[in-house]
Amino acid sequence: MCIALGVFSLAGMFIWAALRPPSAAVAPGDADRPVASVTEVLPEGRFDLQVYALGNLGVRLELQFTPDADALDTAGMRPDVNFAMLEMHRDGIEPPLELVGPGAWRARLTLPMAGRWVVSAGFGEDRAEVEFDAR
Repeated sequence: MCIALGVFSLAGMFIWAALRPPSAAVAPGDADRPVASVTEVLPEGRFDLQVYALGNLGVRLELQFTPDADALDTAGMRPDVNFAMLEMHRDGIEPPLELVGPGAWRARLTLPMAGRWVVSAGFGEDRAEVEFDAR
């Protein structure tokens, strides 16, 4: 009787693992494809922004700035980055940037709520921006 109960429990665990509903997290590999991206040519160079959904409102921003040959002012500068929720009238989120290479930065953050967001990056008035859905 005890052995039958153990076998039944073990079989039940395998069946539950195969049939359980998928979790709310992003499936493996989804974090490797951007949910939004933009390339913007600015007066001082080119910005490439890519937004990745990490699940549970987690977001990763990959930013690459390629300055023009004659753009000495912005060549070594850190860009300003701002995440703001559309339709909301409040200050945005300015995540810390991690320098990952020449002209390349990364930011990771967890947004406070689901919805439509816009991220913008640039120097002063010259900015690149892209919208995305956070879930």
